[in-house]
Amino acid sequence: IVRAEILQRANCRYGPGVVYLYKYGLVAGSNMNVIGRIESGAWVYIQAIGGTNPCWVNASLVKISGDLWSVDIVYPGKAILPQSPYYPPVSWVSAYRSDAIITVSWNDVPLRAGDEEDDEMQHYIVEVWRCDGGQLLFEALGTNDLYISFVDQYGCSLPSHGRVYVQEKHGFAGPVEIPWP
Repeated sequence: IVRAEILQRANCRYGPGVVYLYKYGLVAGSNMNVIGRIESGAWVYIQAIGGTNPCWVNASLVKISGDLWSVDIVYPGKAILPQSPYYPPVSWVSAYRSDAIITVSWNDVPLRAGDEEDDEMQHYIVEVWRCDGGQLLFEALGTNDLYISFVDQYGCSLPSHGRVYVQEKHGFAGPVEIPWP
């Protein structure tokens, strides 16, 4: 069993990154079970001991007891984002490359008034597995624009890829895969 002690007040999220919806708060001193992680270990999937309501927390906000690398990688795959019952996914996504810069764009899926979690919520989540220094890294990017650009270097043995979600306070619509250039 791998445990996580919460070091300070922390936000637990639906996905492994600060751009995902807030699920609930954690108080310093709480002890949780670590039931998953992303490949890098930067975000861990936790739940209360004996609990059934897991969420994601930044690993820098917890003290891990046990071998984190023995815990399964659960995102993407086993840990699934809740689907929005009210919105469709984007209907198209395109991408182009200019040297190491990838620019992804998509169609607008407007939200109705009141369907933002708060004023800071990003309407679109772009998950990318991009090459950086010869390693494929996961990154969750958020934006309110209909495009986003990021660096994807050459030199990884595994192919870069990504997907786009629509985010609203009830959940996520998608994903739609990015046609990687």
